[in-house]
Amino acid sequence: MADAEETSAIEIRPNKVIYSDLTKEQEMVAVQSVNASLEQFTTEKDVATSLKKDFDAKYQGTWQAIVGSCFGCSLTHKTKAVLHFQIEYTNAIMYVLLFQSDE
Repeated sequence: MADAEETSAIEIRPNKVIYSDLTKEQEMVAVQSVNASLEQFTTEKDVATSLKKDFDAKYQGTWQAIVGSCFGCSLTHKTKAVLHFQIEYTNAIMYVLLFQSDE
């Protein structure tokens, strides 16, 4: 019950999924995790680390997270294990890429 109360107290910032092949539940967990991290941390690295730890703990496998206002990447990920979304933060757009890598 405490988790539900904590989740409802966190401000959910405007966000938009750019690409996903995760379940809607996993997408929601990722967005909530990033929102909670933005309340707690001031660096993109810390937000990414927190999101990675949340997914490593909740979902099987090894997850990777990249958070920033501008980045390029080329990667290989497991099937049904990638999410790319944007979220508004301090009058700017922050991008989040979350994916599961092979072990």
